[in-house]
Amino acid sequence: MDLNQLFEIQKKLVPDLVEKMYRRFQILTAIETFQPIGRRALSESVSLSERILRTETELLKSQGLILITSKGMSVTDSGVEVIEEMKASMNSLTRLEHIARAIESRYSIRKVIVVSGDSDIEDETKVRMGQATSEYLESCFEDGMNMTVTGGSTMAYVARAMRPTDKEITFIPARGGLGEEVSYQANAITHLMADQTGGKFEVLYVPDQLSEAGYNALLKEPSVMRVLQHIKSAQIVLHGIGAAYTMAKRRNTSEDVLLQLDEGDAVAEAFGYYFDADGNIIHRVNTIGIHLEDLTEDKDIIAVAGGTSKKEAIASYLKIAPKHTVLVTDSVVGEWLIN
Repeated sequence: MDLNQLFEIQKKLVPDLVEKMYRRFQILTAIETFQPIGRRALSESVSLSERILRTETELLKSQGLILITSKGMSVTDSGVEVIEEMKASMNSLTRLEHIARAIESRYSIRKVIVVSGDSDIEDETKVRMGQATSEYLESCFEDGMNMTVTGGSTMAYVARAMRPTDKEITFIPARGGLGEEVSYQANAITHLMADQTGGKFEVLYVPDQLSEAGYNALLKEPSVMRVLQHIKSAQIVLHGIGAAYTMAKRRNTSEDVLLQLDEGDAVAEAFGYYFDADGNIIHRVNTIGIHLEDLTEDKDIIAVAGGTSKKEAIASYLKIAPKHTVLVTDSVVGEWLIN
């Protein structure tokens, strides 16, 4: 088990442990750099109030890590040893935070959460992405909410990571089924999420792509109309981002459309839309469910995707993603996005 995995486990057992550890490490390293340093100057250096800093420095003093004298604060030999032992792990945590903030700035989206690894080659990374998404969702849940969810293997990892909640949440498939493994279809994902959380779920039994006539006919079906209303009024939208050709093959897409995607240099798919590297729409599938225009500002929009094979797709989608989007990804994608 590497240090990042250990921190992920610690965060679950003691949610504020890593935050406190990082804060105390910052204080220690600042004291080491500027010693002897007074409390006011240290407060400005680490951007903490003097009240919080007083509590933290008293704790560090009681542990024998710093000395407090009339000249200011300085680090003891034991404190220096702790700094050296913690540098590698703290630098790793800092790196992930730096990547997340850089992506937020570059693509002007609300929030980015980055976990370590490459989800293409490590199941543990998919698990960490699922756990991080589940934790973020818990912070969004309110009693009586509807949440709409797309399908895919990434969504299955999120569903498995979800925990019981005392909030009554209804999970609704964001669109019909794909020609893929049943457990990865949106209907199955919503069922699993309801089981995991103690919530409710609805189903949408329609094909993922339809002819124009079939699409218009199904839109008039009362059962479909009812679910569609719930999808469009959902307060939370959880979705994946796919590589264009991978998704096209899963849909058994016609040769004409495949040629259109090839000529348009499509790299990404989301909500039935195919995009090129600049985020331009190359093709749209006739699909019953949520569409880009439904991603209004009153909704929490959470995109979850990672892995080397999806880096171009994720970059493409982020160019047109709603500004209130939250992205959960892995470090191999995160580093590629900022470099």
